[in-house]
Amino acid sequence: MLQEELTDDLRQLAAELDALGAADAGMRPSAGDCSLPEIPDFSILSPLGAGGMGAVFLARQKSLGRDVAIKVLAAALGGDPAERERFLNESRTIASLHHPNIVHVYAAGESGGRLWFAMELVAGQAADGYAFASCAELASFAATVAAALAYAHHCGVLHRDVKPTNIFIGDDGSVKLGDFGIACLAGTRDSCDRSGTSRYMAPEQAVGEATALSDQYSLGVTVRALAETGLPAVERIDEDFAAILAKASNGNPALRYPSMDDFIADLRRYLAHEPVAARYSSPWRRARLFARRNPLAASGIAAAALLLAAFVSALAVGYIKTSRALEATHQEAARAAQSLAATVTNFDRSESDPRDTELRRAQEVAEALAVRFPEDETIKESVEAIRKARERRANLPKRPRRINGYR
Repeated sequence: MLQEELTDDLRQLAAELDALGAADAGMRPSAGDCSLPEIPDFSILSPLGAGGMGAVFLARQKSLGRDVAIKVLAAALGGDPAERERFLNESRTIASLHHPNIVHVYAAGESGGRLWFAMELVAGQAADGYAFASCAELASFAATVAAALAYAHHCGVLHRDVKPTNIFIGDDGSVKLGDFGIACLAGTRDSCDRSGTSRYMAPEQAVGEATALSDQYSLGVTVRALAETGLPAVERIDEDFAAILAKASNGNPALRYPSMDDFIADLRRYLAHEPVAARYSSPWRRARLFARRNPLAASGIAAAALLLAAFVSALAVGYIKTSRALEATHQEAARAAQSLAATVTNFDRSESDPRDTELRRAQEVAEALAVRFPEDETIKESVEAIRKARERRANLPKRPRRINGYR
């Protein structure tokens, strides 16, 4: 479960406060309360619902033969210049934004003293009625809405009322952000004094200081709410996704992402199974994420690691066996050198051989063993003994040569 979740009682209280605030302002007319005027080129088919400033109807645009949604300012608000300006502001704002994930405005006007504007009809449902299949789908949804908001922010527009009922998911899976009824230009506090929806409103927005970070907060809270109600019971939000949403919806603006673009970047890292900025990733966690991003490479690395481990193990065993064999050879060499030296020393000195062939070979063998085992004192002593034996034999008087058996 996500941290800092609202209890059912608190959520119910927030909903009741929203309803009371709207009722006090006379801002929730039902579709039946609006006696609609004739709107040129449009045929009203049926009511779709009521919003903060009026009602929305399904209509048919005759000239183009397409279905649209028409929003009409409530009759009770038509005489209020401030409300009329806000309504006109919504239509102008949406019409100025051209983004695939923002509802499009097709036309606007005034008929019978009632302001209206026709906008794109999204065949689907609001996000609060949609069943997300997984955390990945919900994170992708969040990144899509964040991209629409980032575009609006780059155009200098703050939405200020991001919530599940203002985001629509089409039957084709498309996502559309709508209801810019209380949108305002960034940095214009005087036009941003109207509150949004309390449950999704950033603390700074409640005191009339909304910024782009306020929309980020609202989107973070929105996605957390959808995680509670729109995911299967078996789907558990992992720590990375929870950390991203917690950062975006932090009560302190300074601890949120610096911009909506940074929020999007972390969502994309999460979707790509990369370490996220909202949470420290240990080396083990990074290795696991790498394995998820590159399953084939990870399998190859694992196989190579196992092979290396087997090789090292075999090498260690071989080293032990080789060491033992070398030690045995070393001992045999020492004994051989010692025996060779003893044999050479006991040669019959009366049998002088100036060519000294056997003795020379004995010394060569002993010296080769000394090179192979330079630290062995026994072999060194044997080499020295053979050398001295050769010297002694070389100093013996030569025997006269025999010719035909005679001296």
